[in-house]
Amino acid sequence: MSRLFSSALMLTLIATKAFAVATMDGSIVGDEPFYGSALSTQNTRTQYGDANTGDPINGGTGSEIDQVFGRVSNGRLYVLVTGNLEPNFNKLEVFIDSGKPGGVNTINGAALPVGVDGFCCGGIGTPDGALQRMNGLKFDTGFNANYFLTFTHGFETVNPNMPDEDKFWALTAHYADLTQGTNGAVVPAGMQLAYRGLPNVLRFPGDYNHNGTVDAADYTVWRDTLGATVPRGSGADANGDKTITAVDYSTWATQFGANTSLSGYSYAPQSPTEAASEALLGPTLPGLAQGQLIDRAYAQSLGGCTADSGAGCSAKEFEFALNVDPSEVGTNDSKHRNFNNSIDLQMALDDSNTDGVRSALTDESPPFSLVPGTDDPQNVTTGLEFSIPLSQIGNPTGDIKLTTFISSLGHDDMSNQVDGTGIYDQGAGTGANIGSEFFSSSPIGSFDDIPGNQYVTIANSGAGSASSVPEPASGVLATVAIIVGSFHLRRRLSLPRADAC
Repeated sequence: MSRLFSSALMLTLIATKAFAVATMDGSIVGDEPFYGSALSTQNTRTQYGDANTGDPINGGTGSEIDQVFGRVSNGRLYVLVTGNLEPNFNKLEVFIDSGKPGGVNTINGAALPVGVDGFCCGGIGTPDGALQRMNGLKFDTGFNANYFLTFTHGFETVNPNMPDEDKFWALTAHYADLTQGTNGAVVPAGMQLAYRGLPNVLRFPGDYNHNGTVDAADYTVWRDTLGATVPRGSGADANGDKTITAVDYSTWATQFGANTSLSGYSYAPQSPTEAASEALLGPTLPGLAQGQLIDRAYAQSLGGCTADSGAGCSAKEFEFALNVDPSEVGTNDSKHRNFNNSIDLQMALDDSNTDGVRSALTDESPPFSLVPGTDDPQNVTTGLEFSIPLSQIGNPTGDIKLTTFISSLGHDDMSNQVDGTGIYDQGAGTGANIGSEFFSSSPIGSFDDIPGNQYVTIANSGAGSASSVPEPASGVLATVAIIVGSFHLRRRLSLPRADAC
């Protein structure tokens, strides 16, 4: 019997490892066995600035792509793009070639869905949007984009210039189906309000014991740890310098009496010098798991919102996810975003990287000069991670191709940060931005003119559908049940034990 359960335990451990999935936290750390080796490592120095603060939200004035990881598992596509995305609404653009009919090799904005990330580009109710801003973009020969995802983050506002104005940080995502022409689905998927996919909101610093109020008890926490060295942003480290000092006391004194509960006003760390994002982590949101998105359905259920006017919301930020207030049709003065995660997208951002490719320039104006130093993109472990069901990218039966790159706020200026195996100025490491400088014939650029492939390929045997792969728990339980059932069957039939032969 002991051998039986030892075998069952071994099979359980094997099954658990075989069916493990990535933790949706924007990091490769701990998920190396799941993702395996990087599919792409690029070393072109970025002209979109260099991140340098180490903050998970305020990484600094830099955007770069270092490595790309991907895997198909249990009916979903998992992707991690390590690097940085500046919180100024620069975009991480992701095009997916799932091998299905209807893909496009060149973006023709007039023949594709409008309104993708429409609030960015005036696309709601107008013939505009992210895809129209990328008009003329040509992919590598053999890459035909079927689906599009775009991610961005920065400091949002609901009810601007109104008495109940609220500013906050948010990571948002949008999706489009490119296989149906102008009739393709457009999905403003949703948002997250905390770094690393955590189901939390951000609140004012100073609530060192996290009881919902900056009060005398927080002073006690500060006093008892004064001079101590702590992890960044933990305990009474309000400014993120890893040491409890008089500065942290000043923060407490300034915020004394502030409400940091779910109903309290949020905090937008718009400058890295204002506070460490690690110190701003507020209450956990009910019923939300790490990596899940907040959309209108969540806002109107667990978020408490009773109408698209924003009434009843338990956190002010939830109003951002609602549909346009019926009283504001045509104006949307409250800046609602119509979020609806009908595609079951998951995501997470950790913007704390300070390694990787360096900035190609010391500034963004002539005369340009190179920044000395060593680049180490292979060492970057954090960035933006997402997961999407295969059913939302056409149920591919073969390998999946992925092109990712960074572009500007308006989707209309492509950086030189691109995945793949291409050799676009890789040796010199000083490549100009593709859209604005490298290709004079197109405002957005052409990957086909760059040697190599500006995409990665993610292996997909066709066996990754949810129906063909059991959930980890069910697979393990089934294995144990078979073993235990076989043991009882042997007992009933009086069969000889295996170790008696």
